[in-house]
Amino acid sequence: MLIMKYDGVDLRAIPAFLVFIALTLGFAIADLTDIRWLGGMIMISIGAFAVILMIRTSGVLRALIGVVMVVVGFMLSHALGPMLGSYGALILVATACSVVVYLLTSRQESN
Repeated sequence: MLIMKYDGVDLRAIPAFLVFIALTLGFAIADLTDIRWLGGMIMISIGAFAVILMIRTSGVLRALIGVVMVVVGFMLSHALGPMLGSYGALILVATACSVVVYLLTSRQESN
């Protein structure tokens, strides 16, 4: 993939950034349009790209752990919603999931 070839770009940050964007954009679209499946498709599409990048840089096991952590975070955001508000829970969980993905992603390519 061309995105993996840029010099000076921290490859660990790209999947983490995509996870944050997937969660926030997917939720915002679902909330603003009341079309929940559209928000879900956005989350899955952007998240799949993040998983592909993680597999290329860190391997299948770390990518799978990242996916599990994001799914757990997604479920946790629903429990935190009544306490923090939906957007507060979203920002907290999206940030936490992004940090976890960043830490799981290797510093150099495994290929």
